Amino acid sequence: MYDLLAEKQKSSELLSFPNKNFLSDYVDLIIKANKKFNLISKSTEKDIWERHILDSAQLINFLPYRTKTLCDVGSGAGLPGVVLKIIKMSLNVTIVEPSKRKSDFIKSVSDELGLNLKVIQEKYEDVKVDRKSFPKVITARALKPLDKLIDLFYRDLKLGTICIFPKGESWQSELESAQLKWDFSYSLETSITNKNSKIFIIKDAKRHNE
Repeated sequence: MYDLLAEKQKSSELLSFPNKNFLSDYVDLIIKANKKFNLISKSTEKDIWERHILDSAQLINFLPYRTKTLCDVGSGAGLPGVVLKIIKMSLNVTIVEPSKRKSDFIKSVSDELGLNLKVIQEKYEDVKVDRKSFPKVITARALKPLDKLIDLFYRDLKLGTICIFPKGESWQSELESAQLKWDFSYSLETSITNKNSKIFIIKDAKRHNE
């Protein structure tokens, strides 16, 4: 059963940590930059703390124990990658974002807040790296439907990477579509910002015909 009181308590605990002021500064930077170009939907600015910051922050609970590196793909305004870095400053975060405006914004946030983020301005499929040495945890928020996410990160999943994908209220139809093409191991967590939304944690995948 969804316990609203318990979820509110979790929300309060999530946003109580030494660098909380960095999150406030980050929110201010998003709102300021959003006047010039579209980082987040303007209709969500008034709910930015719950809709974007808390929604991103909750993913910290699903990182494997002793996670040291993370790659956030299609980060947009830096969600969730920047938020996770602020919460856990020891985390080495790589952000892959193809938009020059958005990747430049994330770089400026990193410089201003001293986050030391690695920002790659490319489509993920064009990033040329040794996959074996790449971060073993990948996040992607509001990037693609689930079946296309599995396709994008298929090589990584085969190497033992864990993928964390927050999904909205259409999560079930996305799951059904993905299962038509893929066999994959996953667990589901309920979002603390919306009881009808889920977070997928995927550990491996293979095509049906493999």
